[in-house]
Amino acid sequence: MEEKRSFGEYLRKKRLELAMTQKDLAQRLYVTESTVSKWERGLSYPDVSLVTAICGELGISEHEFFAACDDHQAHAQEKAARRWKNTVLGLRRFFAGSYAVAIFVCFLCDLVIYRSLDWFWIVLTAIGLAACFTNLPFLVKRDRLPVCLAAATVCLILLLVSCWLYVGGFWLVGGICIVAVSLALPWGIWAIWRFYGKNVVFLSACLTSFWVFALLTVIWAFSGGDWLLRMGYPLAAAGVLFGWAYLGCFRWLPVGGALKAGVGALLTSLTIPVFNSLCTYLIPEQTGPGFLEYFSLGALLARRNGGDFSWVNVLIFMLMLLCSLFLLAFGLWTEARRRGGTGEDKR
Repeated sequence: MEEKRSFGEYLRKKRLELAMTQKDLAQRLYVTESTVSKWERGLSYPDVSLVTAICGELGISEHEFFAACDDHQAHAQEKAARRWKNTVLGLRRFFAGSYAVAIFVCFLCDLVIYRSLDWFWIVLTAIGLAACFTNLPFLVKRDRLPVCLAAATVCLILLLVSCWLYVGGFWLVGGICIVAVSLALPWGIWAIWRFYGKNVVFLSACLTSFWVFALLTVIWAFSGGDWLLRMGYPLAAAGVLFGWAYLGCFRWLPVGGALKAGVGALLTSLTIPVFNSLCTYLIPEQTGPGFLEYFSLGALLARRNGGDFSWVNVLIFMLMLLCSLFLLAFGLWTEARRRGGTGEDKR
């Protein structure tokens, strides 16, 4: 513990030399402020994948980083960091080489065989989009997330334009609008985290809930049809409700991990009858089982004997329900033991 404390003091010293607050360093490393605080108080070590970024932000070498904490854990982390760095470097080279070969081959094929450069631009912009996630993050030193997200946004729009130039049609405006609304979600979550920084999970969940309906509305505006109010919004509402249920379970439910896992498993199993029966109700052509039929062994056997393959869905749900109830019972047992032990400790 003493070695961890000296290591944390070293990080704090280097941070203060650069006139950075814990919040500044946390934002640059895309971690929480409490994480940086734990490093500096000697309660934990940084993850090996952050070593290079920390050294870059504090202006120190990796040797200085590991020399600041001369213990077994530091040496183990140094080896792990070296392996991680070599793995990342190998992947970067693999992707870069693959992209270069693909671009060269497609350029020659389009130019020599088709005597033009038309679909080549689709390949080029698609590879550029992929590189925004596989190579660009390792080349950007500061503000990595917004830079990569901005580059991906530009590449995605160029990809749409390239496809439109190749196939023609009147879909470009609609495609760009749908892409713009789709990209509003990651940009919005980043803006909440970067400029507000409080209640990020809750506000991101609110944004996501609104975004689902906005995206469906934009898609409907360009595709037409009567599906939006009849099917789109009801199914989206069910999905949003389950999303909030998961968030409430794992984020705010004041119980142990085992009981949370049980509740989460139960929610997951219930998605099958809820969504399938909702689709059966909303889509007249669909003849699947109703909600209550999923809880009936007789309905399962009747559909199986009648040659209706929807009995498989009922069987899968029943098996998942049994497993989730077992996990829930185990979670309740562990929670009772945990609270009973806590009560004895207080006495």
